[in-house]
Amino acid sequence: MARDLRGFIKLLEDKGQLRRIKALVDSDLEIAEISNRMLQAGGPALLFENVKGASFPVAINLMGTVERICWAMNMQHPKELEDLGKKLAMLQQPKPPKQLSQAIDFGKVLFDVLKAKPGKSFSRLVSKW
Repeated sequence: MARDLRGFIKLLEDKGQLRRIKALVDSDLEIAEISNRMLQAGGPALLFENVKGASFPVAINLMGTVERICWAMNMQHPKELEDLGKKLAMLQQPKPPKQLSQAIDFGKVLFDVLKAKPGKSFSRLVSKW
């Protein structure tokens, strides 16, 4: 389970889904061209370690596949991602329940939302802004 960006990058690397690029690259169009070609070929995420004029690396296409999105969300299967999408859609445009089962389903979604409050580290990050 990855708790932050560094952890997620390590997870991708451990799963063979990250390629480190050590060569000098230009952030003006070169990174975009390389990453587009790699993504179209179904390739891994990229970590450019030597970006011209930058003092930090650039990570790109970290969530370029459904599989990697699932990993980022601590999910194992795309079905879990679909279920989350349905729940979010239900919250975006809620409709009055016509049956008791619909009311129960909506209550479950609301309960999940209440349980999903941000953790302390997120609260500290937001308070700094």
